[in-house]
Amino acid sequence: MSNTTTYVWKQVPLFRAIWPFIAGIILAIFLPNSEWLRASLLASALFFVLALIVVALGRRGFTSLLLLSVFLLGYAITVINTDRMFPGHVSDHASNDTKTYVAQVVSNPILRARSVKMETEILRSVHESDTNVLQGRVLVYVQPTPQAEELRFGDEIVFHARLNTIPDPQNPSEFNYKRYMHFHQVSNQVYLDSSAWRLTSRGSGFRRLVFGWQSRVIETIRSFDIEGRELAILSALLVGYKHHLTSEQVNAFASAGAMHVLAVSGLHVGIVFIIIHTLLQFLDKHRWGRISKGVLMIAMLWLYAMLTGLSPSVTRAATMFTFVIVAKQFRRRTDIFNTLASSAFALLLYNPFLIVEVGFQLSYLAVLGIVLLQPRIYDLWTPKWWVVDKMWAITAVSLAAQAATFPLALLYFHQFPNYFLLSNLVVIPAATLILPAGIALVSLHWIPYVSSGLAWVLYQMVHWLDWFIQWVEQMPYALILGIDIGIFETYLIYMIVAAFCAFLITKRFTWLAAFLIAFIVVESLNIRELALQKSQKLVVFYRLKKQDAINFIDGREQVFMADSSLVNDFDKMRFHVHHHWWNRDLLKPQQELNGLYQSGPWIQFEDMRILVLDSATRIYQETPIDVDLLFVKQRTNQHPKELFEHVRPSQVLLSSKLDWKSHRYWKSLCEDQKLPVHSLRNEGAFIQEL
Repeated sequence: MSNTTTYVWKQVPLFRAIWPFIAGIILAIFLPNSEWLRASLLASALFFVLALIVVALGRRGFTSLLLLSVFLLGYAITVINTDRMFPGHVSDHASNDTKTYVAQVVSNPILRARSVKMETEILRSVHESDTNVLQGRVLVYVQPTPQAEELRFGDEIVFHARLNTIPDPQNPSEFNYKRYMHFHQVSNQVYLDSSAWRLTSRGSGFRRLVFGWQSRVIETIRSFDIEGRELAILSALLVGYKHHLTSEQVNAFASAGAMHVLAVSGLHVGIVFIIIHTLLQFLDKHRWGRISKGVLMIAMLWLYAMLTGLSPSVTRAATMFTFVIVAKQFRRRTDIFNTLASSAFALLLYNPFLIVEVGFQLSYLAVLGIVLLQPRIYDLWTPKWWVVDKMWAITAVSLAAQAATFPLALLYFHQFPNYFLLSNLVVIPAATLILPAGIALVSLHWIPYVSSGLAWVLYQMVHWLDWFIQWVEQMPYALILGIDIGIFETYLIYMIVAAFCAFLITKRFTWLAAFLIAFIVVESLNIRELALQKSQKLVVFYRLKKQDAINFIDGREQVFMADSSLVNDFDKMRFHVHHHWWNRDLLKPQQELNGLYQSGPWIQFEDMRILVLDSATRIYQETPIDVDLLFVKQRTNQHPKELFEHVRPSQVLLSSKLDWKSHRYWKSLCEDQKLPVHSLRNEGAFIQEL
């Protein structure tokens, strides 16, 4: 381990330089400042020149000056690529006024149940007689119509609407979609009905052509009567089109630890690389064959990367293979660490915001884990049989990749697949067979009998892969769900993994001590968190569209009051509610809870009295009764002013289901009476600590 570390830090300069470059990018993403841009560029150039002077004089300090220069360069490049930092960004011109916007579609539109979703680049706005040239991306949802479903990448549309800012999370611990889109440089969104927009021109260009090829690949597969689950898996595996996948399929692959097969990644690019290399071997015999082969391989790899949507993991793999191919053309030896770093440099120079992409992070960590750990894991055992040896090699790769990525996966996805080793023993060989078979089918679809035979074989492989994934998912304890850790805990877990691996390799007590210290710190944090969770007592009213949900929490126990339609909607519950449960480390909801009583519209939880009003509720009290919280679910038959003669609420809570007219009246009435009022629709979830 020490030899490897020394090699990496002393002999691989690009690998050393990438870290301050990434640090500069991260600083600029979270603290961008256009006024610092010029200073960063000048300082970066100055430190670089000083580094060269230091080398010329034979003095020390070259490395520090160069790394500082790279850090400032990363900051400057990120600010330059931050659209909102410069005049003319759409967020500066978005207002309460309705304007006419001209925009270009810059993503392949996705057909959803109630809309067609796409990202657009705003080109200009027109308001009365003023025309402003703008830049910046806006998320557009269009009412599904035949015309909307025909929209493609590159099309230009004009629409008349008011742009809305993407809202903050509306519920505790909810996925921060606003920040996610902010990292994609999208801050506004709009929904358009069929009359609010029109197509002005069809797009053109190579990328639009590639997206068209993607659609034709899927239609070719469908022409062989491959539909349903099998078509969804093939579309995702071959060309990265995952929108045919059902939530059930996605959950099954995630539970089995095989999601990397559906997300086109380095595995797929590696298989395509081998296929292309094999098919073009005949060029090695010709005079200019080696150069021609290299050019063709790079072109075909990037064509495949574009065909699959240029996901971070695919672009990483394609960039790395490009460097490998170029190095071979010049007969230069490539170093995996330099290749990793150079590919990261290239991608981050093009788009610094890739650094916050989950796929980018997991892809590079997985490769680092495989490079550093796989040979050492594999050397622990030498099987005698060829089949067992290949299975052990796959296991070693899986263990190495999992060790490098699971802390980050816990942070982002809150789950761990227990049978990932078993899954990978099947899905990796299956993908290695399915991908070439799929490419062969698409290439030879015009040949009778041959294509139908290939289609039958391909269908059977995908069908049995799908069956296997479902079987693994249904095994006992297939998935640990609800793991909630923070960024600091993620770093600590990485320290534990690194120290443990170093101890196994070097057998040095220092690494064992580091492992034990980090482990004790993590456990101490867990004990402290558990103590806080045991004493927690609160009421939560969630903000949901057209639905109400109330949580009563005492320690780790809870009662959840909601309609069965919400409780049975796994996707909606996971997005809006489950993350809060995991953050609080709550047990499954139960029917009763100590200190919680309900009688008709009245709810008593500890010392808190809640009155729930719906259309059937009418309250008459000779002596007005004090209420801690008045929850207005629906328009009441009893007039609010009459109601206030019988109850004296300390606070009023307005449901997101309440119609707009009643909502406006209640809010105005409460403000007139100087009564605190909270709107779930406008202000998000309501949390009351007891």
